[in-house]
Amino acid sequence: MLAVVFLIFNLPLIAFYFYFWQLSQLSETILLLLMPVFVWHIATLFIFLVLGIGSMIKLPFTLSLNVASYHPTIKQKVSEMKETPQFKKFDTSRRTFLRSGVVGLSAYSFIGASSGAASAGEYEIKKKTITIPQLPEEFKGFTIGILSDIHSSIFMNKEDMDKYVSAMNELKTDLVVVTGDFVNSQTDEVYPFAEAFSNLHSPHGVYGCLGNHDYFARDVERVAKEVDNCGVKLLRNDAVQIRKGNSYFNLVGVDDIGRNTPPEEYMTKALAFAKNDQPKILLCHKPYYFEKAKELGFDLTLSGHTHGGQIVFGTIDRTPLSLAALASKYVSGLYTIDQSLLYVNNGIGFTGIPFRINCPAELTVLTLA
Repeated sequence: MLAVVFLIFNLPLIAFYFYFWQLSQLSETILLLLMPVFVWHIATLFIFLVLGIGSMIKLPFTLSLNVASYHPTIKQKVSEMKETPQFKKFDTSRRTFLRSGVVGLSAYSFIGASSGAASAGEYEIKKKTITIPQLPEEFKGFTIGILSDIHSSIFMNKEDMDKYVSAMNELKTDLVVVTGDFVNSQTDEVYPFAEAFSNLHSPHGVYGCLGNHDYFARDVERVAKEVDNCGVKLLRNDAVQIRKGNSYFNLVGVDDIGRNTPPEEYMTKALAFAKNDQPKILLCHKPYYFEKAKELGFDLTLSGHTHGGQIVFGTIDRTPLSLAALASKYVSGLYTIDQSLLYVNNGIGFTGIPFRINCPAELTVLTLA
């Protein structure tokens, strides 16, 4: 019976992901029917992780007992112990506890996954004050709004994006930046993005940088062109000066840094367009390169990419327990190295599955000080 259930819930997902990269639209009915499949997979992943960790903790003790049992005297003592009434009572209680624990874990997992699906459209607004040395007096109190990881796709349609654009406009920040992943996997996904984000405005403009998913699309140059045309000015290894009165700071942006591209290559090229005697703020999709940004003299780096973990099972010392934490120690929020700062936005879109757990979508407002 369990094998049948496993096949019912796994085969549709395998088929879906096989064609996912080719889908540009999907009916609401089909998406609704797929939700139980996604819930099943997240719940079973959580159960697997918990039971797997439990097995790893138990393994040294089990191995030690098995090795010791090869000694005839110890083997006999263990056999005699198992036959005692006290041990049999303990073993019965242990099995009952484990069965109850598995049932409870399963219920918690499926309730948590269902909650993540139900709250997929929710978001939070995070506000932080950022101290930048040598910030011109005119820019004290200047606000920067951050959006990231839009992932325009069947899971993030124009109506969804309209909601986030309206919310950011209502925050009335002085500047807005979008730190990459405008589309999910297809070039044509840029058109609903462009239609929605053409309504995004701020007094000092809207700027962005390309993310890795923008390169997953077959025609990244068309994606870049449409993003530019809709009013999100892409900084592609170059910089602009954001001016207020007689003062300015440098806003620098780099293309997504791939596996074979040293980060300093793009950053150094972009710095050639910056006025090096003024503060420098970097737009870099991936947060992995914060140390290099600090070495090159950037005061603040703004990134996304991680989705804050998207599926977060808990937090240890502010590090989200998620797959993203395996790739980067910078997953969500504000980080500091000396006087250089990094802010990682949780994004608003999805990768893989269309919901979040313990990690709502995020709109950020940074106030410069």
